[in-house]
Amino acid sequence: MVGESTVKWNPFAPDYFHDPYPIYAKSREHNPIQRDSYGNIIIFKYRDVAPLLESGDFEVSNLEAYFESKENYIFKNSPQCPFLAKTTSKWLMYLNGDIHRKLRIALGKVLFSYDFDRLIQEAVQDSIAHFQDYQELDLVDFSKYFIFHILKQFIGLKDFASFEKVVEFSNLAARSQDIFVSKQMYLKINDCFTWGKGLFAETGFKDRLVKELDGFEFEEEDYYSILAVTLMAFFETSKDNLSFSLHHILLKRSLIEYILEADAKQIKWITEELIRYNSPLQFTVRISKKEVEIDGHHFPTGTRFVLGIASANRDEEIFESPEEIIPNRQINPHLAFGSGPHTCLGALIARKEMEFGLKPMIQFLQKFSIMTEIPLVWGNQIFMRTLDKAMVNID
Repeated sequence: MVGESTVKWNPFAPDYFHDPYPIYAKSREHNPIQRDSYGNIIIFKYRDVAPLLESGDFEVSNLEAYFESKENYIFKNSPQCPFLAKTTSKWLMYLNGDIHRKLRIALGKVLFSYDFDRLIQEAVQDSIAHFQDYQELDLVDFSKYFIFHILKQFIGLKDFASFEKVVEFSNLAARSQDIFVSKQMYLKINDCFTWGKGLFAETGFKDRLVKELDGFEFEEEDYYSILAVTLMAFFETSKDNLSFSLHHILLKRSLIEYILEADAKQIKWITEELIRYNSPLQFTVRISKKEVEIDGHHFPTGTRFVLGIASANRDEEIFESPEEIIPNRQINPHLAFGSGPHTCLGALIARKEMEFGLKPMIQFLQKFSIMTEIPLVWGNQIFMRTLDKAMVNID
């Protein structure tokens, strides 16, 4: 039966947030399909995760409905206006069917109408200039600054939407999706979503989106929902992937030298490898639309599966030496951007950020060394792995 092994995934174990990969490896070996105390089925092996992402027999969970079911509890005896369900109603990764398809097409047209090659190159130079005279810096702050400067150029932010405000909004929006979120945190996230409506300016991004969605009966709350998830999805995963990558590279001289000497094709190889290795999105959820059999186990319609993307990306059956960064790994079928109908819409942009940004960043950052006496600080998030601090200095 599922879950009989003594090896169990436990995100509350000591040091889990510092490094969850050992328990992923043990789970793949000893207990690759587990049932948690809430009845969720957690899957760790690539051969099981990949088909579920591709299959049309599964759909994504409905975050708006989930929050609606919780709001009576969350906001009981509270004067605050519930806003969680409204703000998440048009988050693309939680939509199914025709609305998902049409909104994905419209949002894709808007995103790819921008010259991201130019925006990324300008943001790299702005970031290097900003940190030029620093004797020590936080790689996470460096990554945030870079992503923020791309973001503000295309999404349309008001003047008061400071770097700090955008970082806070993005992080809390990301935390809203996590599991085991406290009532107090939901109240904080709700406040964030309420005041966050004022972040966005009436500029090009929204205008283009309205035009592409002509004929949809969308209200202002719907457009805010789309703007909110675009900001969060663009900022969080890009910031996390870049900060992880820079830290790993600066730890190893051979990776620095590889990047400095690499041509465009070699940069693409290491970009994919870093994305595989980092996997900022650790898990995603799928719900079965009919009875399903996985590795000899039968599950009824409506079973909620938690798919271990990060675990699958380190699966020994698929990747040679998966715990190593192999910069010229050319066969790399990682699942970091998902797969199937819900493949990450921003995957191309995320790749461009690394392909245009990695070499000039390392040319600048190679003068810094990791401050090993200051430990890395990891965020306490389960679904999206977040590095909060990674200090470097000039010796």
